[in-house]
Amino acid sequence: MSKWKTSLSGAVLGLCCLCWPPEAEARHSCIVASISETLLGGQSDTPLMPVKINNQPAALFLSYDYESIYVKNSASMNFDKLVDESSWETGYVLSTFGKREKAHAIRVKTFSFGGFNVPDAKLVLLKGESKQSVQGLPVVGIIGNVFLNNFAVLFDMKSRKITFFEVKDGCENKEEIAKIMGGDFHEVNINANANRLEVAARISGRKMHFFINPDLDMTEMPVGWLADYHIPLVKKDEKSEVRFNLNEGYISNIATVESLSIGDDIEKNRKIKVADKIFEGSLGLDFFADKVVLVDAVNSRMYFRKSDGVSQDPGHNLHFETSKNANIDVK
Repeated sequence: MSKWKTSLSGAVLGLCCLCWPPEAEARHSCIVASISETLLGGQSDTPLMPVKINNQPAALFLSYDYESIYVKNSASMNFDKLVDESSWETGYVLSTFGKREKAHAIRVKTFSFGGFNVPDAKLVLLKGESKQSVQGLPVVGIIGNVFLNNFAVLFDMKSRKITFFEVKDGCENKEEIAKIMGGDFHEVNINANANRLEVAARISGRKMHFFINPDLDMTEMPVGWLADYHIPLVKKDEKSEVRFNLNEGYISNIATVESLSIGDDIEKNRKIKVADKIFEGSLGLDFFADKVVLVDAVNSRMYFRKSDGVSQDPGHNLHFETSKNANIDVK
């Protein structure tokens, strides 16, 4: 699915004001500093991280397919009082289907997680209310690439861990990468396409590009690719699924392709969603679910291997795109 785009010129995070905690002292080679956090939720949930916004505990999804940091009001958090149209611009965001939605740029005094602090952060407030929660915390939005693209981010979904590395631009140390990954790994270049990250892949030998979007429950491709690139299917399920975003939906079927290759990693008989109303492919949560993945947007590389972790929580299918219609409380 396409990312959300914002026309709010002031809606960016003040990254120049990052304050790392004293214990983030990994100051050797390519790594300047690092900090780890426990992911909330379970295997079927978009990566969810505990945060504090103006010292109030909350949770935010994470995905590279979103431009800014988007938030919505919840029962316990009201951002409306932070809207000041005389100081901050009111504009529109474009959703998955190009639908315009009114939004406000807002400033929060503090945005923090795990001792990592960003003072005077600027977020984008969307209309509507989020009714999702996880482990007692309101899920109020999603962190996009305005934040994530400044770091190398290690996702280990099975072990429920995420680590942010502040890394030097243009620096690569294979021994250091091997230590971080903790085993034999694959690697591939990533490219920035309109601020979104994409990787080259081959579907049954046909070279394609996929955006990185763990907010999708499953890797997907446009139905048009089948005819345009003569992609054969091993199998296609008859059952259709309708996914909604801002009250608009698209239909998809799960299909099996002969292979999906990323770098030198080849998955045979790979299941993938084939959907209408979309024009690009995306690597979804299923790519991350059983792997350790290091996305280094600073140096345009992605590293991944199978995870040794053992997940205890199957999750509750929490995703940002479906949050408008969801009413879920995870205990």
